[in-house]
Amino acid sequence: TVGGLVVGAAIGYLAAPGKVVEKTVERTVTQTVTAAPTVTPTTPAKKVHLDFTVWNYDVEKIKDNVSKFMQKYPHIEVSLYDFNWPDFPTTMVKRFTVGTPTDVTYNGEDWLAQWASAGWVVPLEDLWDQYEVEHPWSFYINDMVPYAKMACTFEGKVYGLPYYSDIFTFIYNERMLKEKGFNPPKDWDEVREQCLEFKKAGIKYPYLLSFEPKDVFAWCNVLSSAYGRGARLFDEDLNPVFDEPDSPFVEQLQWYVDGIHVDKIVDPEWSTMHETIASKKMSAGEAVFCGLCKYNTAAMNTPGSGPEAGNLRVGLMPGKTHEAYGFAKMYNITKMCVNRGREAIQAAITFIEYFGGSRGPVLKRWAVENGLGFGFDSPWEDSDIRNAMEKLYGPGSAEVIRQQAKLAICEPHPVWFGEWNDYVRKECLAKVFTKEITPKECVKLMAEKWNALRKG
Repeated sequence: TVGGLVVGAAIGYLAAPGKVVEKTVERTVTQTVTAAPTVTPTTPAKKVHLDFTVWNYDVEKIKDNVSKFMQKYPHIEVSLYDFNWPDFPTTMVKRFTVGTPTDVTYNGEDWLAQWASAGWVVPLEDLWDQYEVEHPWSFYINDMVPYAKMACTFEGKVYGLPYYSDIFTFIYNERMLKEKGFNPPKDWDEVREQCLEFKKAGIKYPYLLSFEPKDVFAWCNVLSSAYGRGARLFDEDLNPVFDEPDSPFVEQLQWYVDGIHVDKIVDPEWSTMHETIASKKMSAGEAVFCGLCKYNTAAMNTPGSGPEAGNLRVGLMPGKTHEAYGFAKMYNITKMCVNRGREAIQAAITFIEYFGGSRGPVLKRWAVENGLGFGFDSPWEDSDIRNAMEKLYGPGSAEVIRQQAKLAICEPHPVWFGEWNDYVRKECLAKVFTKEITPKECVKLMAEKWNALRKG
């Protein structure tokens, strides 16, 4: 049984650097499993070995999935290596640079540019249709929601199939809105108006802004809300556009500044409002609205988490476009695997299709048992998946989440994006929310830093 709080905590650290893990762990699982009698594979006599690297989220389930894969494909032997989430990028860079055998690996939009530009991973789209597969590449790419496809893309090439995908969403208390006769707000003016009404009714700070400057998710919360207005960071040539006159990004920053300092509808403790604290406040009924990664809604709705458990819902991001920020972690094939030749590549593609395909058993298992988001649209047609998501996120939530997934976007992450992001959170946004600088001064600094990093 997967409780919402467990889901919230567990899913969180597979994407969030801030979670505490005791120590780096490397575990190797190498198994040879006899095929089930009903399976009659047409395979080479010699086993093909794959080395698979992951971060340590629910490793026992990964091991079980690997075991089931080897039962189905007994000519493929898989060794599994898992590493602490906070150490994963550094560990993988070391593996790549020293040539430690690695054939298939988890990757994320945060590191794809670095790994791809270094030649450590290869575009999956260039290999797929040259090998035996259950479905052609077009089958998966046409089913992939836009933000997941964008997250898996570097310089116009798609490098992997999604393992886990999620969205930074707008979350509201359905019971409270219904009692006031409100519908979920369609834009940020309506959010403000409803917040003011709730403030009159005794809720001191109806909106929670989660913005810890040290937390990369803080940036995602702000960016996603600006995307709802139709904001963009840059154009096709990576020139900044967030600093242009009448920028929707500036408008959203001003909304937060006014909410904190003028209307006083945004909780002033924003700089220490970790997602777990915001979730508890929402479950307790201390606030009505917030913006967080979707999985937090499941944590809020966990029975026993607070008097409002079961009443929290994901809504479409307010704004004229209802777009939101989405991200994807993915399965990649390494250059080391390609260098081994055709048999290794075939084994890796078979493995990725089993683990990452939209019709595969692993995607469904993660969704049903763990509540993990996925980067395709068609799994929503599976009643088991829909029912599992509605249990975690509330009745009617499946269709809203599906709609938001189709609208969500992910802009490119150049190699320098992480350094820029760190500067923006600590030196720009943190200061605009305290009114040390204005929103326009904020985006000017952001653009100057961006252009400086581009020039190297």
